Amino acid sequence: MSPHAANHINPDHFLHRTDQQLPTPEQGKQAWALAYAELERQLLHGEGRLTLCVVCGLQGSGKSSWVRRRDPAQGERMIFFDAALPSPQHRGKALDYARSAGSPAIAVWLNAPLPLALARNAQRPPSQQVPETIIHHTQSLWQPPQLDEGFSRVIEVDAYHF
Repeated sequence: MSPHAANHINPDHFLHRTDQQLPTPEQGKQAWALAYAELERQLLHGEGRLTLCVVCGLQGSGKSSWVRRRDPAQGERMIFFDAALPSPQHRGKALDYARSAGSPAIAVWLNAPLPLALARNAQRPPSQQVPETIIHHTQSLWQPPQLDEGFSRVIEVDAYHF
């Protein structure tokens, strides 16, 4: 895995990008497969009951920064699944794993207007930048997470003030 906390799962952690080249579609699919395999492993085979925290929002909204600021010693034992996940269809697989494990799931939506997400993305090192066309595409698909998807709670975080 990556040098990130063990309970912080993000498909980007499995890409091993070292230059400015974008991952190939095959590398992207492999990264997602590895992220979901790790999520399943932790939820189904971890010690004790865990809460799944799906952290979603536009690329550049601050999802990973938000996760890094959480104190795992406080509150429930959580697994953070951190990815754009713009629609119920995209969030469904993670929720299916939580249901299978009998784990509650909460959504944390980093609500960032498109200009903020684009500006933050531009400040990243070149090897971590997401093409603006992809961020625009994610915005076009965006549907805020809802309780009826299977979340026990939905928390909206104003990306300007977290």
